[in-house]
Amino acid sequence: MKQEKKHDTRNTQQKKPSAGKDKASSTKTLLIWNVVIAAIAFIAFSPALTGEFLGWDDYNYIKDNPLIRVLSWENIVHIFHYKTIVVGNYHPLTMLSYVIEYQLAGLNPVLYHFDNLALHLCNVALFSWLMWLLTKKTYATLIATALFALHPMRVESVVWAAERKDVLYTFFFLLSLIFYIHFLLKENRNIRYYLVSLLFFILSILSKGQAVVLPLTLFLVDYWYQRKTTIASVLNKVPFFIFSLASGILALVAQQSSLTEQRLLVHSLFDRLAIAAFNISAYLYKLVYPFNLSCFYKYPAIDDMGWVYAGAVFAIVVIAATAFFLRKNRVVVFGSLFFLFTISIVSQILPVGNAIIADRYTYIPYIGLFFIIGVICDQMITGKRKHSAYFLTVPIIFIVLFSFKTYSQARSWHDNETLWKSALNQDPDNGVAYTNLGKHYTDLMEYATAIDLLLKAIQNEATYSESYHAYLNLGTAYSRIGNYREAIRNFSLALARRPLFVEAMFNRGLSYTSIGQYDSAVADFTTIISKLDSLHIRSYYSRGVALNKLNLTDRAIADYSSAIRINPNYGNAYVNRGNIYFTREMFDPAIADYDIAIALIPDDGKIYLNRSFVYFKMHRYKEALDDALKAAGLKMDVPGNYITDLKNLAKAR
Repeated sequence: MKQEKKHDTRNTQQKKPSAGKDKASSTKTLLIWNVVIAAIAFIAFSPALTGEFLGWDDYNYIKDNPLIRVLSWENIVHIFHYKTIVVGNYHPLTMLSYVIEYQLAGLNPVLYHFDNLALHLCNVALFSWLMWLLTKKTYATLIATALFALHPMRVESVVWAAERKDVLYTFFFLLSLIFYIHFLLKENRNIRYYLVSLLFFILSILSKGQAVVLPLTLFLVDYWYQRKTTIASVLNKVPFFIFSLASGILALVAQQSSLTEQRLLVHSLFDRLAIAAFNISAYLYKLVYPFNLSCFYKYPAIDDMGWVYAGAVFAIVVIAATAFFLRKNRVVVFGSLFFLFTISIVSQILPVGNAIIADRYTYIPYIGLFFIIGVICDQMITGKRKHSAYFLTVPIIFIVLFSFKTYSQARSWHDNETLWKSALNQDPDNGVAYTNLGKHYTDLMEYATAIDLLLKAIQNEATYSESYHAYLNLGTAYSRIGNYREAIRNFSLALARRPLFVEAMFNRGLSYTSIGQYDSAVADFTTIISKLDSLHIRSYYSRGVALNKLNLTDRAIADYSSAIRINPNYGNAYVNRGNIYFTREMFDPAIADYDIAIALIPDDGKIYLNRSFVYFKMHRYKEALDDALKAAGLKMDVPGNYITDLKNLAKAR
């Protein structure tokens, strides 16, 4: 008996090193293949590194955003203030990342795109970690990770600089899930893992509001690990739900600046439920066949909802069949509910933005579907040894095809022209694409082409709820070629469609000024300041210009002073106020304003010449001569014998 016991012990001791060796081998295999997957992903997304900033939100978030220009404690506090909404979103951590990048690279797009790609590769590693924690299956982890890394539906989130929020919130979202799993699996439920998970969740919702659905996925994790639902298991989700609720309320307030209210009026609750169900069908289709992608998918006309209803019926049938036939399959239940929970926030029941679906919305929801695919493929590969090569070959073929498509799709995001021409290839009636492409050609000063494209955008107005942007851009193009009356007509049409459209009203005011209708210009600028944006600095400045033309110089000075109070570095406001002081022979304040203006705009010869004239009136000929010479050196036309006369007067003194 003793010998048998000794023999059993020896056998046990032999098994332990073998198990440890297998585990180490699996970990090493995963690590090697994750590096390979990351390398392929880097190549597939590499076109982003040469991409430009896009007029579609990149300008609002980065290129034209004064919020990211200064890295200071005061600016950081302002960024995190709950009222600081950027493009209809509260995401201070994302904005802070842009601030840091601006300090390092200014407006060089390379760093912004590189950081997006780097965050995506970090997310690939975190997702692989998550898959391994959930399954402990090598093939499941590798196949799902490859899909997460290389699927073409990732492109929008990764290569678009303005979608930093996607890759950043996902980074913290995955970390929160991972640490929550460690909290569940650790003996005595180590509270440190729980607190770290909660912290990462807070960082995730500060990066993008879509993270609010994470608490629902925690219940799914409990279900996956077959944890019983107890009072304690519910209570540990309460802090997550509190932060989720607060973030959700803030997101709803922020999204009031979007098309939500308009969509609620146009589409009934029934229509919105149908759209939500259709979205599920659309995302399932693009999961399998992501070869007709676009940066923008427009809503259908209200009388063309048939295909939406058909997609909704298909989704309902799929969900019902899955619930009936596969309700006991934990893999399918976990993955399906993960997808449905996380996609629900952008399913358009409560409309967000002006696109019916968007590739970027799937960045986290597809995790649930990749999980199902990975586990099922693993079961087929390991469960039928004779056919394992076949079952491994199929996902590899798909992943290779997806990699090539991802590379191609990333190239379509290179610049404004390639992006919107690609969108028009998918939908020749895309009003948003025509509008943005028209604006692009306006910026290139190719006005005839721009006007033609913008007129096409307006032709598709029935399916283009934001046609006021087309009218705005059309008005801008006409104003650039000096056709101010046509510009005013189009700005007015934009305002008829969106009465509180600040940019249209402001540009109409500028056009009124250009044709000498100063009273109308003052009325537009006053409406903006008094009713729409009390800190609209350009309206104060432009109203000052119009008031000065009407010889209402006291009011003009007040407006220039208001502009300076809002932005003490507004150089042109100092110049124009100084000009009025000069005409009033208030020489000392005129000199003071010109001094500041020159410090702010040192290469403007006109300011030196204006200050020279003031010095001349004050009989300070030496200073007047110095400024006149500087103005001439800056290619400014100096009147007649002005410099010669100043030299003589300076010598005489």
